[in-house]
Amino acid sequence: LVKDSEVSSVSSKNLIVVGGSCINSVAANVIGGAYCGAAFTDATGVGSGQFLVQSVADKYTTGKVALVVAGYDVSDTVNAAKYLRTQTVDTSAGKKYKGTTATSAELVVQ
Repeated sequence: LVKDSEVSSVSSKNLIVVGGSCINSVAANVIGGAYCGAAFTDATGVGSGQFLVQSVADKYTTGKVALVVAGYDVSDTVNAAKYLRTQTVDTSAGKKYKGTTATSAELVVQ
């Protein structure tokens, strides 16, 4: 477990990044910006009452995946983390899930 400010110590590994891009600089790097509120919705398609579990390849190290686990707000992030822990999630690069509760999410086909 490391803070976003300490990512260089683990950047050669697969990462699980918890928290939205507004508060987590690693999530901001993976998603493409430090988006808050409506900007987060525009960038991710995730709005109030929703969460995102998204895998992105090669952001820190070639061949490794950064898995962003983030919600629109804190309670949504809690649901995202619980969903990841309790449901079957394909974490291979390029997969994106959008959900509303700790047990309900759909794979987003892009």
